[in-house]
Amino acid sequence: MVCIALHAARVEDHQRLNLRATAPGAALQMQRELQWFKEVEKFMLPRDKQQKNTEGRTPGMVFTENHAELIKEGEQWMKDKANSCMFVAALIAAVVFAAAITVPGGNNQDNGLPIFSIQNAFGIFAISDALCLFCSVSSIIMFLSILTSRYAADFSLRTTQ
Repeated sequence: MVCIALHAARVEDHQRLNLRATAPGAALQMQRELQWFKEVEKFMLPRDKQQKNTEGRTPGMVFTENHAELIKEGEQWMKDKANSCMFVAALIAAVVFAAAITVPGGNNQDNGLPIFSIQNAFGIFAISDALCLFCSVSSIIMFLSILTSRYAADFSLRTTQ
Protein backbone atom coordinates (compact mmCIF):
# COMPACT_ATOMS: atom_id res chain seq x y z
CA MET A 1 0.00 0.00 0.00
CA VAL A 2 2.93 2.32 0.62
CA CYS A 3 3.97 1.82 -3.00
CA ILE A 4 0.61 3.21 -4.13
CA ALA A 5 1.02 6.33 -1.99
CA LEU A 6 4.56 6.87 -3.19
CA HIS A 7 3.41 6.46 -6.77
CA ALA A 8 0.63 8.98 -6.11
CA ALA A 9 3.21 11.41 -4.75
CA ARG A 10 5.21 11.22 -7.97
CA VAL A 11 3.47 12.80 -10.92
CA GLU A 12 5.57 12.71 -14.06
CA ASP A 13 5.80 15.61 -16.49
CA HIS A 14 3.64 13.94 -19.14
CA GLN A 15 0.93 13.33 -16.52
CA ARG A 16 1.15 16.95 -15.38
CA LEU A 17 0.45 18.14 -18.90
CA ASN A 18 -2.88 16.31 -18.82
CA LEU A 19 -3.80 18.04 -15.58
CA ARG A 20 -2.80 21.45 -16.97
CA ALA A 21 -5.45 21.15 -19.64
CA THR A 22 -8.17 20.99 -17.00
CA ALA A 23 -6.61 23.36 -14.42
CA PRO A 24 -5.81 26.85 -15.70
CA GLY A 25 -2.85 28.09 -13.68
CA ALA A 26 -0.24 26.45 -11.54
CA ALA A 27 -2.07 27.09 -8.27
CA LEU A 28 -5.20 25.30 -9.45
CA GLN A 29 -3.13 22.46 -10.84
CA MET A 30 -1.38 22.09 -7.49
CA GLN A 31 -4.76 22.07 -5.77
CA ARG A 32 -5.99 19.25 -8.03
CA GLU A 33 -2.86 17.19 -7.52
CA LEU A 34 -3.09 17.67 -3.76
CA GLN A 35 -6.75 16.59 -3.81
CA TRP A 36 -5.82 13.51 -5.82
CA PHE A 37 -3.02 12.64 -3.39
CA LYS A 38 -5.35 13.05 -0.39
CA GLU A 39 -7.95 10.80 -2.05
CA VAL A 40 -5.32 8.08 -2.45
CA GLU A 41 -4.34 8.58 1.19
CA LYS A 42 -7.92 7.87 2.32
CA PHE A 43 -7.54 4.27 1.15
CA MET A 44 -4.37 3.73 3.16
CA LEU A 45 -4.03 2.51 6.69
CA PRO A 46 -2.80 5.19 9.13
CA ARG A 47 0.45 3.31 9.75
CA ASP A 48 1.15 3.21 6.00
CA LYS A 49 1.01 7.01 5.81
CA GLN A 50 3.96 7.19 8.20
CA GLN A 51 5.95 4.38 6.62
CA LYS A 52 9.15 5.38 4.82
CA ASN A 53 10.60 4.27 1.53
CA THR A 54 14.16 3.06 0.98
CA GLU A 55 15.40 6.66 1.01
CA GLY A 56 13.77 7.32 4.40
CA ARG A 57 10.96 9.56 3.13
CA THR A 58 7.22 9.30 3.71
CA PRO A 59 4.71 9.72 0.86
CA GLY A 60 3.96 13.26 2.06
CA MET A 61 7.62 14.19 1.94
CA VAL A 62 7.97 12.76 -1.57
CA PHE A 63 4.89 14.70 -2.71
CA THR A 64 6.20 17.97 -1.27
CA GLU A 65 9.65 17.49 -2.81
CA ASN A 66 8.28 16.52 -6.24
CA HIS A 67 5.96 19.50 -6.33
CA ALA A 68 8.37 22.20 -5.11
CA GLU A 69 8.60 23.82 -8.55
CA LEU A 70 4.83 23.74 -8.98
CA ILE A 71 4.42 25.44 -5.59
CA LYS A 72 6.71 28.27 -6.72
CA GLU A 73 4.84 28.60 -10.02
CA GLY A 74 1.53 28.63 -8.16
CA GLU A 75 2.72 31.36 -5.83
CA GLN A 76 3.78 33.54 -8.75
CA TRP A 77 0.51 32.84 -10.60
CA MET A 78 -1.57 33.78 -7.54
CA LYS A 79 0.38 36.99 -6.99
CA ASP A 80 0.04 38.01 -10.63
CA LYS A 81 -3.70 37.38 -10.65
CA ALA A 82 -4.24 39.14 -7.32
CA ASN A 83 -2.20 42.11 -8.52
CA SER A 84 -4.28 42.47 -11.68
CA CYS A 85 -7.58 42.07 -9.89
CA MET A 86 -6.59 44.48 -7.12
CA PHE A 87 -5.76 47.12 -9.74
CA VAL A 88 -9.21 46.77 -11.28
CA ALA A 89 -10.90 46.83 -7.85
CA ALA A 90 -8.99 50.00 -6.96
CA LEU A 91 -10.11 51.67 -10.19
CA ILE A 92 -13.72 50.72 -9.49
CA ALA A 93 -13.46 51.99 -5.91
CA ALA A 94 -12.05 55.32 -7.10
CA VAL A 95 -14.85 55.82 -9.64
CA VAL A 96 -17.55 54.81 -7.17
CA PHE A 97 -16.12 57.07 -4.48
CA ALA A 98 -16.05 59.97 -6.94
CA ALA A 99 -19.68 59.25 -7.85
CA ALA A 100 -20.63 59.20 -4.17
CA ILE A 101 -19.14 62.59 -3.33
CA THR A 102 -20.35 64.35 -6.49
CA VAL A 103 -24.09 64.06 -6.16
CA PRO A 104 -26.00 63.96 -9.47
CA GLY A 105 -27.97 67.14 -9.99
CA GLY A 106 -26.04 69.07 -7.33
CA ASN A 107 -27.19 70.35 -3.95
CA ASN A 108 -29.94 72.74 -2.98
CA GLN A 109 -28.45 76.09 -1.95
CA ASP A 110 -31.02 76.65 0.82
CA ASN A 111 -30.64 73.48 2.92
CA GLY A 112 -27.63 71.68 1.33
CA LEU A 113 -29.60 68.53 0.49
CA PRO A 114 -29.31 66.92 -2.95
CA ILE A 115 -31.85 68.21 -5.42
CA PHE A 116 -32.95 64.73 -6.48
CA SER A 117 -33.15 63.35 -2.93
CA ILE A 118 -36.96 63.22 -3.05
CA GLN A 119 -36.99 60.92 -6.09
CA ASN A 120 -36.87 57.12 -5.83
CA ALA A 121 -34.12 56.87 -8.45
CA PHE A 122 -31.78 58.85 -6.20
CA GLY A 123 -32.32 56.38 -3.36
CA ILE A 124 -31.59 53.47 -5.68
CA PHE A 125 -28.46 55.28 -6.89
CA ALA A 126 -27.25 55.92 -3.33
CA ILE A 127 -27.83 52.33 -2.20
CA SER A 128 -26.21 50.79 -5.29
CA ASP A 129 -23.26 53.19 -5.04
CA ALA A 130 -22.71 52.32 -1.37
CA LEU A 131 -22.99 48.60 -2.13
CA CYS A 132 -20.50 48.89 -4.99
CA LEU A 133 -18.06 50.83 -2.80
CA PHE A 134 -18.35 48.20 -0.06
CA CYS A 135 -17.76 45.34 -2.52
CA SER A 136 -14.77 46.97 -4.20
CA VAL A 137 -13.11 47.82 -0.88
CA SER A 138 -13.75 44.27 0.32
CA SER A 139 -12.15 42.96 -2.87
CA ILE A 140 -9.10 45.17 -2.35
CA ILE A 141 -8.70 43.82 1.19
CA MET A 142 -9.08 40.24 -0.02
CA PHE A 143 -6.49 40.68 -2.77
CA LEU A 144 -4.12 42.38 -0.34
CA SER A 145 -4.43 39.39 1.95
CA ILE A 146 -3.57 37.10 -0.98
CA LEU A 147 -0.53 39.21 -1.84
CA THR A 148 0.76 39.29 1.73
CA SER A 149 0.02 35.67 2.67
CA ARG A 150 2.65 32.99 3.12
CA TYR A 151 2.69 30.48 0.32
CA ALA A 152 3.80 27.32 2.03
CA ALA A 153 3.28 23.69 1.28
CA ASP A 154 0.64 21.84 3.24
CA PHE A 155 2.64 20.74 6.27
CA SER A 156 0.08 18.09 7.15
CA LEU A 157 1.75 16.03 4.41
CA ARG A 158 5.09 16.09 6.17
CA THR A 159 5.66 13.88 9.14
CA THR A 160 8.10 14.14 11.96
CA GLN A 161 10.59 11.45 12.65
